[in-house]
Amino acid sequence: MARQPLERRSIIGSVRVRITLAALAVVAVTLAIGGTALVWQLHHSLEKSLTSTATSESSEMAVLVANGSNPEFGDVRPGLAAQVVNPSGRVLAASPDLAGRRAVSSVRPPIGSRTVSTTPGILRGDDDPDLLVATTVTSPTGPATIYVLASTEPAEDSTHDVAIPLLIVLPILAIFAGVFAWVLAGRALQPVEAIRAEVADISGGDLHRRVPEPPFDDEVSRLARTMNAMLARIETTNEGQRQFISDASHELRSPLAALLAQVEVARTHPENADWPVVADLVIQDGARLRRIVDDLLLLARSDEGHLTAGHDPVDLDELVLDEGGRARARGRVAVDLRQVGAGRVLGDREQLRRVVRNLTENAERHATSTVRFGLRRQREWVELVVADDGPGIPPDQRERIFERFARLDASRDRPSGGTGLGLAIVVEVVAVHGGTVTVADSDSGARIVVQLPADDGRVGGDRAGSLDHRASESAGGI
Repeated sequence: MARQPLERRSIIGSVRVRITLAALAVVAVTLAIGGTALVWQLHHSLEKSLTSTATSESSEMAVLVANGSNPEFGDVRPGLAAQVVNPSGRVLAASPDLAGRRAVSSVRPPIGSRTVSTTPGILRGDDDPDLLVATTVTSPTGPATIYVLASTEPAEDSTHDVAIPLLIVLPILAIFAGVFAWVLAGRALQPVEAIRAEVADISGGDLHRRVPEPPFDDEVSRLARTMNAMLARIETTNEGQRQFISDASHELRSPLAALLAQVEVARTHPENADWPVVADLVIQDGARLRRIVDDLLLLARSDEGHLTAGHDPVDLDELVLDEGGRARARGRVAVDLRQVGAGRVLGDREQLRRVVRNLTENAERHATSTVRFGLRRQREWVELVVADDGPGIPPDQRERIFERFARLDASRDRPSGGTGLGLAIVVEVVAVHGGTVTVADSDSGARIVVQLPADDGRVGGDRAGSLDHRASESAGGI
C-alpha cells in the first residue's frame, strides 16, 4: 500500500500564531509611534516654555538698557544668565553666572530685533547646549546687545526621565497584548477546530453526523450551519445515488437475464429452437437495454450540467402529430389529436421529440382506451397537454411520479411497465429549455401539462391551415 504523504504543519502556518503575531506587531508599532510622539511632544513643549521664559527675560532687560538703567542681574530668573555687550564685544554687565567671562556669542542682531539660537553648554559645562536669546537695542551710550542664556539640561533630563520608563513599559504592554490575542484567538478558533475534527472523522458511511454549531450568530456559527447544510446535501445525494444505482441495476438485470436465458435455452436445445423468434426476442431485449442506458446517460449529463438546449426553431405540433400517429399505429388505444394547434419553440428537436414520445408512451401505458393531445400557444408560452382515461394520479403522488425509477403500480417487472425514467427525463429536458411540467386536475385519468417558451416568430397562416388539415385527418382514427 502506498504511504500517504505526511501532513506538513508549520508553527507559522497556524492561524492562531498569525493572528497573535499580527496583533503583537500592530500593538508594538502603535505603542512605539505613540511613545515617540509623546517624548517628542514633551521635549518640544519644554523647549518652547524655556524659549518663552528666556525671551520674556530678554525683553525686560532690553527695556532697562534702552532707558539707560543697569539691569538688576540679581533678579534674573532661576536657570537663566545674562550679559550686556557693546558692538566691539566688550562686556558691559553680566549676571553672577557669567561674571568675568568674555562675550558668550558674536551674534549681533540688527537694532530692535531679536534672534534665538543655541550655543555649546556654558552655564553647566555639559554636553547639553544652551539656549541663547540675543536682542540689540539703542542705549544712551550707543548700541548694546543683551544675551540671555538658558540651560536645556532640565528639559533633556525631564525628557529622559519619561523616555526610560516608556522603553520598559511599552514592550511589556505589547507582550500583554500578544498574550491576550493568543488567548482570544484560541477561544475564537476552538469551534473551528471542533468543526474540523468532526469533519475529519466523518466517513462515507457516517454522513448523518453533523458538526457542532456555536450558540452565537457569528461567522463561525454561520460556517457550521453552512457545513451542516452541505453535509445534508451530500447525504441526500449519496442516498439518491445509491438508490439510483440499485434501481438501475434492477432495471438492467431483468432484460439482460431474459436475453441470456433465451440464448442459453436455444443453445441447449438447438433442435427445438426457432432462431428467427430467438433473434427477435434478443433484439427486443437489447433495444430495451439500449434505451435504459441512453436514459441513464442523459440523466447523468443533466446531473453534470452538460445537458443543454439548442436554439433551433422546432414545430412542436409536428412532433406531437408524429408521435400520436405512431401510437395509433400500435393500435393499443385510440388517439385524439383534434386539439393540436400550431406551436413553435426554440430548442433541440431530438430532445423535444423525446419529451413528446415519453409522455405519449406513459399515457398509452396507463390509458384504458383513449389518449388525448392538446397543443396551443398562450402569449409567450406553448402549452402541450397529454391526457389519458386511466386510473389517474393521486394528488399526493403528483410530485413523486417525476422522480427517477418512480412507479405507482406495485409491480416493477410487469411487461407493460416502463423503466421509471421517462417522466424524469421529461422534467430534465423541459427544464433546460426553460419550461415547466405539472400534473393538472382532471375528471378522469391523468393530465400532464408542459409549458415551453414560444418562439418569437409568428406562425404563418399557410402552415396553420396545413396543420388543421393534418389534425382533421388524424382525428378520423379515433
